[in-house]
Amino acid sequence: MFPQAGELFADDDVRRESAAFNATLQIGYFIIGVRAAGLSAGPMSGFDADAVSREFLPEGHRALCVMNIGWPAEHAWSGRLPRLRPEQVFTTV
Repeated sequence: MFPQAGELFADDDVRRESAAFNATLQIGYFIIGVRAAGLSAGPMSGFDADAVSREFLPEGHRALCVMNIGWPAEHAWSGRLPRLRPEQVFTTV
């Protein structure tokens, strides 16, 4: 079906980049599934991925995001913050 796959994925950098991209897609589907089940999902980035990976994942795996899942507290959501109007952001050339 894809005879060049062995050659392509022999390169460690290509394999890592492909794995990270595919894992990111899976994270998106996971969020959709959690929310479809009636729960809230809060993906977080900006954490110490190396520390999380060392603590919770087998050797060779790396955390891409941390997710909080559950039912939000009553009145957990505030109103939407003000947004800029398009004419404040876009310029037509």
